[in-house]
Amino acid sequence: MPELLNKIFLYDFHKSIGAKFAPFSGYSMPINYKEGIIKEHLHTRKHAGFFDVSHMGQCIIPFNENNIEKLEQIVPLDLKKMKLSTSSYSFILNEQGGIIDDIIISKINYDNSIFLFIVYNASRKKIDEEIFNNKLKNIIFLKDNSLIAIQGPAAAQVLSFISESIIDLKFMEIKVLNYKNHKIILSRSGYTGEDGFEISIRNDITKKFLEDLLKNENIMFCGLGSRDSLRLEAGLSLYGHELNENISPVEANLTWAINKKRLELNNFNGSQIILNQINNGIKKVKIGIKSKTKSILRSKMVLLNNENNEIGNITSGGFSPTLNSSIAIAYVDKNFYNNKLPIYCNIRNKNEEVDYVNLPFVPHKYKKG
Repeated sequence: MPELLNKIFLYDFHKSIGAKFAPFSGYSMPINYKEGIIKEHLHTRKHAGFFDVSHMGQCIIPFNENNIEKLEQIVPLDLKKMKLSTSSYSFILNEQGGIIDDIIISKINYDNSIFLFIVYNASRKKIDEEIFNNKLKNIIFLKDNSLIAIQGPAAAQVLSFISESIIDLKFMEIKVLNYKNHKIILSRSGYTGEDGFEISIRNDITKKFLEDLLKNENIMFCGLGSRDSLRLEAGLSLYGHELNENISPVEANLTWAINKKRLELNNFNGSQIILNQINNGIKKVKIGIKSKTKSILRSKMVLLNNENNEIGNITSGGFSPTLNSSIAIAYVDKNFYNNKLPIYCNIRNKNEEVDYVNLPFVPHKYKKG
């Protein structure tokens, strides 16, 4: 029997404006609209794109000693010292230091109480929620909230109807705002490399939100196709591609997201393994590559040296509308990479040389102040 797919709240709206849908992490998700992926991608880089990412998990957790202690066993942040109204990129780690999921965790004042607000991947929702339920108390899963991302240089201007105060927010800052007498959670964040915002908003006011939003001509509806090509250009990791339970933050070049004090204390899942990797090195590294021809680099393609020996594989690849060429993120043998020897990709049973490129492929444009 075919898989029964979940539908996001605005499914019928997306269908009415010509969205093309495809299965993604158990949901029927908009992949692109009538304009197509390339136009959506370029519009986001130049103006502002609307992405419905309501398939992702959202929850708020009371900020108390028990919950912090339990979370810090699996998340390598110093949550006790986390500043109010800020967000951090992090991960849930297993005992081997592998990444169960990558998450955004924020500290917010909601209804005059302090909570941690966590956004996690749809593909890991069941696993994450089981962990949260086993470890934490009084969790509120925001099942009746949509998650909307407005990304691009015009994002702040597009959203100014909510509150002029959002202009002053910096990257990875977050506010709880009043919109139509309802609380919304708005963060200056996103996964495209552009300036932008993510809004957690109750389903029963999303249509009013859309009405206000669509008064602005700068906005274009964008699907997961352009979200992925934007994410790839920004060199950002995607769970199930660059990240999984057998890859550590060190191998994924994400050591910067581990709190130094927590690392010194060596008191979270897999911390000893991660310390050993930092001190003694790793066997594989994450790199960027670019096609020399019109061939398209794809996930799972094999990378080889000039003696036809396998030295790695592509984890994410595709066409870059900004660079007008094919790009990819890959893991390769570290010793091979350190020597910068010629690298080849097996495309349709033919080995084609590719170029090394520093990540990100396209510079980030976050508003850091």
